[in-house]
Amino acid sequence: MKYLFLSLVLLNILYALWQLQDNVLETSVSAGSPVLEPGPTTPVAIAESEPPRPDAAALCVTLGRFAAQEDAEQLRQRLLALDIESRLQAREVVMGADYWLVMPVVGGERHAVIQLSALQEQGIDSFLITRGEMAGNLSLGVFAREDYAQVRREQLQQLGHDVRLHAFNKKEQQYVVEVDSKARRLVDQAMLTRLRNDFPGLQHQYQPCGGVANARRIP
Repeated sequence: MKYLFLSLVLLNILYALWQLQDNVLETSVSAGSPVLEPGPTTPVAIAESEPPRPDAAALCVTLGRFAAQEDAEQLRQRLLALDIESRLQAREVVMGADYWLVMPVVGGERHAVIQLSALQEQGIDSFLITRGEMAGNLSLGVFAREDYAQVRREQLQQLGHDVRLHAFNKKEQQYVVEVDSKARRLVDQAMLTRLRNDFPGLQHQYQPCGGVANARRIP
């Protein structure tokens, strides 16, 4: 009986210790866990819509090119009869280059005439330049190809002549008809085909309106 009594007392002590430990753990958890209170609402940034991008440069269509203004004007009148507004433009077009052999002259026109006579006595074709930026110097030939000009220059230099090579662009004024961006849609492939029946070889090109630097409008 004595051992049974002691066993019951020991069990009660262990149970009491277990209950105490459990309470301590609950208290510790309650004390260590902060209560989550609703904080101030964080404002959410609303993405602003991007401003619309500016439209690409308006495109016009140019029709041509014509060597004669009258031909370009005829096309403009044809488009006007079809209720298509257009305008005439003149452009300088580089058609190639000429290569000029020039002998510089120092001392004015009198010395130029003396050197010119000496060259002609040697059978060298030459003449006195009287106009332009080369005026007062001697021309010893104009060539359409640079390699030909270089060969002739070397020949003259072997004869003891100071000859310089200058390249000059050959420009030609041509005419085009420009249709603005609003009426451009009317000039479709079917329209271009009909126009080419009356204007063989008619070219068309899309480009920014008024974007050609060497073009001028003709009223």
